[in-house]
Amino acid sequence: MKKTIYKFKGKEFGRKVAVFAGIHGNEKPGIVALKKIIKEIENSSLKIKSGEVYFVFGNPKAIEKNVRQTEKNLNRCFLKNNAGKTYEDSRARELMKILDEVDVLLDIHASTNKKSIPFAITEKNGFELVSKMDFEIVVENFDEYEPGATDGYMKNSGKVGVCLECGYLDGSEKNNDLAYNSILQFLQFYGIIENQIKFTNKKQKVLRIDGVIKYDDPSFVLVKDFEDFETISAGNLIAKSKKRRYFTEKERVLLFATNIKRNIGDEAAILGSWIDE
Repeated sequence: MKKTIYKFKGKEFGRKVAVFAGIHGNEKPGIVALKKIIKEIENSSLKIKSGEVYFVFGNPKAIEKNVRQTEKNLNRCFLKNNAGKTYEDSRARELMKILDEVDVLLDIHASTNKKSIPFAITEKNGFELVSKMDFEIVVENFDEYEPGATDGYMKNSGKVGVCLECGYLDGSEKNNDLAYNSILQFLQFYGIIENQIKFTNKKQKVLRIDGVIKYDDPSFVLVKDFEDFETISAGNLIAKSKKRRYFTEKERVLLFATNIKRNIGDEAAILGSWIDE
């Protein structure tokens, strides 16, 4: 990709925001939606009214190859003390300069699970924003167990960071539209553009992350591919390796728990519990 960072400025004073897509290069919905938004701004069919907005294709080398990453998961590299040597580490350091400049981030992702349910990841300071979008589930406290994501970086900077999981990564029309509409709702919420689309005001369930299981050995395997938000009762075996067997100590809700190839130390399953808001 020749150009990976776009910046547009409105005539009126307003918020500084950023929209990222392609942090994982094979997650098409956000990439397709961001290209569409940029084209509309450049041909003046969509106008930036106020503030400043960055549109960023996060991992251009991975996007070109249609792979998740080239060397390392970019969405675990957004750490202030990052001194890593990989391409993804270098790219994270470049993009953190943008995150330091803006007030709010929207980061568009998609899932490796074909049956994925779209959901949002944010903290309480982002709940009002995501309530305007087409997501019925909000996940919080992710950074406590998997640091280094873009939204976690914003959280630790005292800012609003939202990651949207827009369904399966293949880039279906439905998932592309969800990503596109969410970007419009985001820009509209902060007054960056005039009203283009209705807000939803959905009643949302909140899942609080409180654990993670990581690949600890080449023999590690989940007992099956779990659906996102599948609930497992206490005492059930969910994974095993030569080193140990992983049983649920209490009822758990699972996220990102599929047997796709990962590196030692990567998450194999995220664990959480539903909370009342």
